[in-house]
Amino acid sequence: MYGYGNSMFLATHGILARSASGGAVDPDAQAFITAASITDPTQQSAINTLVTDLKGYSIWSKMKALYPFVGGTASTHKWNLKDPRDLDAAFRLVFNGGWTHSNNGATPNGTNAYADTFLDSYFGPTGSPLPYISQTDISFGVYSRTNNIVAGADISGGRMLGTFTEQTLYLKNTDNNTYWAVSDYILNGNANIISDTRGLINVSRINNTNKKIYRNGSLISTYNGAADTYQGVACKFAIGARSNASGISAYSNRQYAFAYISNGLTDTEAANFYTAVQAFQTTLGRSIGTQTVSDADAQAFVTNAGIVDQVEANAINNLVIGLKADSLWTKMKAVYPMVGGSSSTMKYNLKNPLDTDAAFRLVFNGGWTFSSQGALPNGTNAYADTKFAPSANLSSYNIHLSYYSRTDNLANTTVDVGSIDGSSNFMHMHLRYTGDIWYALLQQNALDSVSNSSSLGYFIGNRTSSTIKKQFRNGANLGTITTSATASLNNRNIYFGALNNNLTASNFSAKQTAFASIGDGLTDTDATNLNTRVTTFQTSLNRNV
Repeated sequence: MYGYGNSMFLATHGILARSASGGAVDPDAQAFITAASITDPTQQSAINTLVTDLKGYSIWSKMKALYPFVGGTASTHKWNLKDPRDLDAAFRLVFNGGWTHSNNGATPNGTNAYADTFLDSYFGPTGSPLPYISQTDISFGVYSRTNNIVAGADISGGRMLGTFTEQTLYLKNTDNNTYWAVSDYILNGNANIISDTRGLINVSRINNTNKKIYRNGSLISTYNGAADTYQGVACKFAIGARSNASGISAYSNRQYAFAYISNGLTDTEAANFYTAVQAFQTTLGRSIGTQTVSDADAQAFVTNAGIVDQVEANAINNLVIGLKADSLWTKMKAVYPMVGGSSSTMKYNLKNPLDTDAAFRLVFNGGWTFSSQGALPNGTNAYADTKFAPSANLSSYNIHLSYYSRTDNLANTTVDVGSIDGSSNFMHMHLRYTGDIWYALLQQNALDSVSNSSSLGYFIGNRTSSTIKKQFRNGANLGTITTSATASLNNRNIYFGALNNNLTASNFSAKQTAFASIGDGLTDTDATNLNTRVTTFQTSLNRNV
């Protein structure tokens, strides 16, 4: 297309890339690889396979614009796989406002960010008055790696002349509905509740009587209704916002790993299209869907917690393998990785991922905010009950608590993790109290403290004898307390985000947590190794502080 599928161009721009099997890369794939300066062999292979799969399914010819978002930067994410020229007429993207680009995709800020495709489905690439994509033969969609509620459109191109005629997809609006319109007035479009908006969400119209919406290749709903008449006002498709003749509005903040605009897809083509796109995302290690990992304990967690993000699943797998390699796994009683972005995924204990009190799965109470970054209590009434009573599950002088905080705040009355019974048998940590960490692991009527100026990072409170307890931050020992334990293990469940004060939640915290654990005492080497494993885990999820 546009003169790119020939050896003259490829010879001019460099040696042909080679496929994984050693054969020449498809010329259209090579044109994109060269234009976008994709040098990573895995990404090159993924692009080549995607192109060959789409051609094999006879879908390639229907595509007008394909944005695979590879390479990790704005300069690589902008290219249209179908026509990789740096021109408006080739529908390469221009990113506006605040975007974050990574190997997992492109993420708008939800405030002023959108990507202009320069593709107007009516006027076409040259301003032709003839329809570029028929109003009854059109499809578009995005591959979202984010499941959140936001009053923003994810891909949209509409025109207005008295009334709207829209091509719009809102994956999950503030009322929890997914709204979509294909060549019709948005309010006459369909609304569906799609609880998980991660994966490939796309819409299609192939006739004048109905339109369809799909998630991961499966038909979600069909709306019966004729397409509206196009209005003669130019309007280009945008990704990450709503685009119409009035301008850009309704900004989204979802992470996109793929987007496209094409002629209409049949049910079979929609299923095949998903197969090709999902294989592409899996090769890049960023797919959303049922995940398979190598470690059996990690797999149990991934399955039971419903972790569908490949990056998260791989991070969990590597964490478990690392904990076992460092002989830490057997010392853990409860481990909470805080992944999946919802209360239903973050509640699970990695050591025993069953949905029961006996398995120490969390019960969230009060106001929490859940995201890919972790779980954030509101500081007013929020806490998570671990169902873990120290007296029933720990030995008196062989205990640790750990907490990964992504928030630095100075709130002297808050407790970030712990419990106390009616006899003042303490088991808790204040991550930042005035200029210190205050903590108690079997200490009665008093709190020990060590100097600390930030509540960001990974904290471990540890006791390995009746006379020694230590506090670590990011692997460094901040201080050793040599006073003897004067209390017994209490029988009150440990809370996260607050103190279980003899069965009453109090001292509420407002620190976002991205990991927590309860278990046996750790040696200094154990604490260092645990910090390394947790830091690696957080870094792989792009949420290390």
